[in-house]
Amino acid sequence: MEQFYDELKNYGDLKLNVPFSKLTTFAVGGPAQYLVQVTDSKKLVDLLNYLNSKGINYFIIGGGSNLLMPDDGVEGVTIKVQTTKIELIGNTIVADSGAQLGAVLNLSCKNSLAGLEWTIGVPGTVGGAVRGNAGAMGLDIAHSISKVEIWRNGEVIEVTNEDCQFAYRESLFKFNKDVVLRTWFELRPGDRKEIMEKVQGYMKHRTGRYPHHPSAGSFFKNIKLAKWPGDIKELPELFQQRGTVPVGWVMEQLDLKGITVGGAKISDEHGNFIINYHEAKQAEILQIVDIMKEKAYNKFKVELETEVEIVP
Repeated sequence: MEQFYDELKNYGDLKLNVPFSKLTTFAVGGPAQYLVQVTDSKKLVDLLNYLNSKGINYFIIGGGSNLLMPDDGVEGVTIKVQTTKIELIGNTIVADSGAQLGAVLNLSCKNSLAGLEWTIGVPGTVGGAVRGNAGAMGLDIAHSISKVEIWRNGEVIEVTNEDCQFAYRESLFKFNKDVVLRTWFELRPGDRKEIMEKVQGYMKHRTGRYPHHPSAGSFFKNIKLAKWPGDIKELPELFQQRGTVPVGWVMEQLDLKGITVGGAKISDEHGNFIINYHEAKQAEILQIVDIMKEKAYNKFKVELETEVEIVP
């Protein structure tokens, strides 16, 4: 065991039994048995190759903004990706997976490049955003990506946007063991004043709608119009334009905002946010999840799909 501990130290900053409640925006979860914080892409690849060759379980975490971790924690190795290199090549921004999405937006704004304005206020890292095809305001990250560098079974390869199999809040990487290393964002030249006005407009839209307590963001995927069993014409026009029915709106119709189970609560500000109101446990949050699913099905006959990754 001591030899294993010494080996892990070669790849980054190693800590033992760090609670996931300190590593995730939900502030929920027990200890990560071994936590390796990796700041260098080559060392990240070397660590993945080492663990893969030894058959050792590992869990990847970035900004921790879309995760609900177990109260018992996770055995084995947790890799916190903190590779943060970002560079501008023409109209393309190349960003390491551990870079904050906000840092990519800042660089695009400084260089009058359009396409990522909607990401203002969206938490998390580039790797997490790519893996979950992060989106807001009816837009998503997939539309700005040309290619992605990944680790796959001991090899480092580049895959095209099409290869990533992007879908609503999904990508190929959610269903396999690939690890995102770098991403190429293809942006377009724009007027800086117009870009900043868009950013400010999106920020204004977000202000006051999102809770200040710990959460994992929107818990459920919004509902595609094609899956809405009711009369689409009765829905607000904005939903019809965007092609989705917001789960937050569904919760408002069900009058569920504000309900609590233990330390977990559906936010008063946004019906699709479950917040850690007071030292919530995973089980308490999952009870609220079940209530939301049951009520939504009973009234609207829709089956809610989780956007947040629930780690058992």
